[in-house]
Amino acid sequence: MEAGVIDRIQLMGVAFSLIIIVSAFLMGRERMLREKYSLVWLLIGFFTLIMSVFRNLLESFASMIGVSYAPSAFFAILISCAYLMLLNMSVSISRLKTQNKALTQELGLIKLRMEEVEKKMDRSKV
Repeated sequence: MEAGVIDRIQLMGVAFSLIIIVSAFLMGRERMLREKYSLVWLLIGFFTLIMSVFRNLLESFASMIGVSYAPSAFFAILISCAYLMLLNMSVSISRLKTQNKALTQELGLIKLRMEEVEKKMDRSKV
C-alpha cells in the first residue's frame, strides 16, 4: 500500500477516536450518559486511538493471535466490544423491564386502595 493512503487511514482512525473520546466525555459530563457507559466508551476511544497511532502495536497483536491482516484483528476486537456492550444493554433493559412491571403493579394497588379509601370517606359523609 502506498504511504499516503496509510497516513490518511491513520488520520481517519485518530479523528474517529477523538470524536468518540470527546463525545463520551461531554455526554458523561452533561449526564446524558451514565458514568460506567461513558468510561467504556472512553476506553474504546483510547484503544482505537492507540491502535491508530501505533500501527506496529496492532501488527504485533495481530500476529500474536494468529491473524495475518492486522485491520481484521482490530475490527474483530471492536465487534467483540460491541457485542459485549449489546449484552450489557440487554441485561440492563431486562432489569428495567422487571422494575417497571413491579412499579406498575404497585401503582395499581395504590390506586385501588385510594379508591377504597375515597369510597369509605364518601359513605361516612352521607
